[in-house]
Amino acid sequence: MNPRQRLLKTADFDRALRSGRRAGSAYLALFVSDNEFGRPRVGFAVSRKLGNAVVRNRIKRRLRELVRPLAQSTEAGRDVVIVARPSAIEAEYARLRDDLSALWSQSVTRRTP
Repeated sequence: MNPRQRLLKTADFDRALRSGRRAGSAYLALFVSDNEFGRPRVGFAVSRKLGNAVVRNRIKRRLRELVRPLAQSTEAGRDVVIVARPSAIEAEYARLRDDLSALWSQSVTRRTP
């Protein structure tokens, strides 16, 4: 994902986490808010509680690959923060893909009130 598609600033993360729609599952939690850029931007949050840097980076790499086609096919201007839950460490790739696709279609493609 190029830098234009990523959330990089703390203020952007905070806005998405505090205001906006939430959706969750056993593996992931999504926080979605509108943005003024007209394109989706995605950020990842993986807590240190989930493991060392190797474990956290593996989860982020997997999620980044899963988000890439979803973000490219979305026209809406949304900021999305994806939070990994502890069960995501041992989850199979296909299970994460199905989970993320369901959450994405449930919350990102709909309009924020």
